[in-house]
Amino acid sequence: MAPNYSTDESLGDALREYFAAEAPSLRAPTNLWDALEDRLEEPRRMPRIRRKVLAAASRYWFPTLATGGAVAAGAVLAVWATSASLGEPQVVEKIVTQEVIKEVPFERVVTREVIKEVPVETVVTKEVIKEVPVERVVRREVIKEVAVEKIVAAPSTGSSTAAQAGPAPTARPPATTFQDNRRQPVVATADDAVSTFSLDTDRTSYQLALTWAQQGYDIEPDSVRAEEWINAFNYQYAPPVDAWGFAITSDLVAHPLDERKHLVRIGFQAAEVADDRPLNVTLVLDASGSMGDGNRVDIARAAAETIRQSLRPQDRVAVVHFTTDVIRELTVEHSQPDSDSVWRSISRLSPHGSTNVQAGLNLGVQLAHEARLERPQANNYVILMSDGVANVDATNPFAILETAYDRDAGNPLRLITVGVGITNYNDVLLEQLAQHGNGWYRYLDDTGQAQATFSRANWLALSTPFADQTRAQVTWDSDVVKSWRIIGYENRVTSDASFAEDRKEFAELPSGAATTVFYEVELHEGVRGGDDLTLGRVELRWVVPDTGQSRSQQVEVTGRDLGFGSAVDPFLRLGGIVALAADRYSSLPRGADGGPSGVSSDLAILQEELGALHSPLGNLDAYRDFRFLLERMAERAYTEAPPESRSGYSR
Repeated sequence: MAPNYSTDESLGDALREYFAAEAPSLRAPTNLWDALEDRLEEPRRMPRIRRKVLAAASRYWFPTLATGGAVAAGAVLAVWATSASLGEPQVVEKIVTQEVIKEVPFERVVTREVIKEVPVETVVTKEVIKEVPVERVVRREVIKEVAVEKIVAAPSTGSSTAAQAGPAPTARPPATTFQDNRRQPVVATADDAVSTFSLDTDRTSYQLALTWAQQGYDIEPDSVRAEEWINAFNYQYAPPVDAWGFAITSDLVAHPLDERKHLVRIGFQAAEVADDRPLNVTLVLDASGSMGDGNRVDIARAAAETIRQSLRPQDRVAVVHFTTDVIRELTVEHSQPDSDSVWRSISRLSPHGSTNVQAGLNLGVQLAHEARLERPQANNYVILMSDGVANVDATNPFAILETAYDRDAGNPLRLITVGVGITNYNDVLLEQLAQHGNGWYRYLDDTGQAQATFSRANWLALSTPFADQTRAQVTWDSDVVKSWRIIGYENRVTSDASFAEDRKEFAELPSGAATTVFYEVELHEGVRGGDDLTLGRVELRWVVPDTGQSRSQQVEVTGRDLGFGSAVDPFLRLGGIVALAADRYSSLPRGADGGPSGVSSDLAILQEELGALHSPLGNLDAYRDFRFLLERMAERAYTEAPPESRSGYSR
């Protein structure tokens, strides 16, 4: 005889029976039905709705328990939300509890954008989730910290059910430090035809913004360095013909925001080279109290351990912990990667005390220098992992580098900074230390990313230097280009005279690295963008890391305007949209050109342009992540605009 599900009690009993039969390890609470009912903001629905919930649960939930574990807990509530939508829209306060999320063995988790497009009732099993074209994988560590505030189930119309997850944007995390780099000005070519800058392959500014947005925070305009957003994307440049240099390409396209101007892209693709030189790696680990926030220690420990495991027998690694001072008992001088003392030191990283970055780097540089003297043929890296919140001794990056400075340019120590954390984070310190310490800067937002960034394949590529002290100089043809403006690179633009000098703060590029720069240019009247044009020339200079030899390349900057539509390479269009969006947004709250209203209008246009790229690029994680970011940026810019500009009505 079929059970009667017309009462709350019998339905709760049936659910508990399924728990007991299908997953003995999962304990159903005695108030299970009440817990489910509490997910809704209105009184209980009719029994037929409850029966639909149980039918769906028996079909989708319980058969997966044997293999899917606690996936069921989230699945049944997703089905409940869908079932409730048979009438008026229902609002679910939380899909799953934090306790359940910690146990979910999802291989992939559907993000906010995908949920909007996927019927809720289909996202119930592990197998289905694997097949969903996810916009970005949200990792388990992140999920533990995210409370899903609301998921709205729209009325069923026979089509996909719309749902939206994630908290609304709020102010930036507290105690974060960024530098307000004012945007580069427009320059008349008649006054100055030369643009000189250090190349850049960092992408931390973009990764920080993406992490913030995924955590429900507003993107801080001062955190946006347009060149790092541009260089976060792969434009699929062809490799150079010769292994000793770069492939330098240039393009001219219509400006999507200003019909009087054009965009010029110049790309520099380094050659892939093999380097079997051994490595000397010095890990400098922040063990201060601020590292206790969130999962910072877990991330730093995972990155350090992944580096240790990626090293070869011929490599050496040392470890330094610092708080108010260095922790001598945890200091390990350069040893083989499989040394128990190295593993033990990394595993004992724990937060306490204040933050003396200077003391940690001083000892790290000292140990690295000693290893360099013993092994002069090795490449040398000092890797600082920290939230950057220095509060003991020197707290300024240049003051810190005064005592932790490497003065041997012939066989340099390369300072890599790895940032962790969201709140209480100092981007300025970490970015400047890397830039002036002959290294690069990365941001890690979870342990999975730490392990991927420093996997053996990635780490060996990143630790193979191809070009040191790399800089470029563009000289515009004053008969063709009326004015020009470099997008981003505010803290990497340098004097024209410095181009002839080998200077440490110029960028080091690893093997196979690509660097991109965009310019806004205005052509002289009478110059036809549709013709094949020579706009000027670009020269690139660098130092070969292992020999100290200076090299240079020079090519013409050319291009032909094919508009900004389907005739243009979609990766070129994507880069232009990224460059302009980051550039305009970074000007808030002052606003670029037309003020905040102008920024809002520009970002709305760029959203349309990005939407036109969905067909060729919509399958890429990078495209979907940026679409999500641009949506958040447009929302922020809209709120910054004056109310009268948002009304659409006349006075």
